[in-house]
Amino acid sequence: MEREPQRLSALLQHFLKESGLEEALLLARLPELWAEVVGTPAARVSTLRHFAAGELIVEVSVPAWRLELQLRCEELRRRLNERLGHELVRKLVIR
Repeated sequence: MEREPQRLSALLQHFLKESGLEEALLLARLPELWAEVVGTPAARVSTLRHFAAGELIVEVSVPAWRLELQLRCEELRRRLNERLGHELVRKLVIR
């Protein structure tokens, strides 16, 4: 019995999920996406510190930017997930 051909992208996606590498690849994209979502000035003064169990902790060295990002926290979390194509970041903590 012949099998239906499958798209390489679908096979690769299945492999990444099965091997547990999908989340690691998404995490590797976070710094780049963070800079796109918050913009260059805010990205320069912020550092992604830790990610675990859906919680992303970001440290911001300038108080004015810290407040700005805290006020936009939910919007930033939503935009990051949109860019990732997955609901990876369930909580964003700005410190």
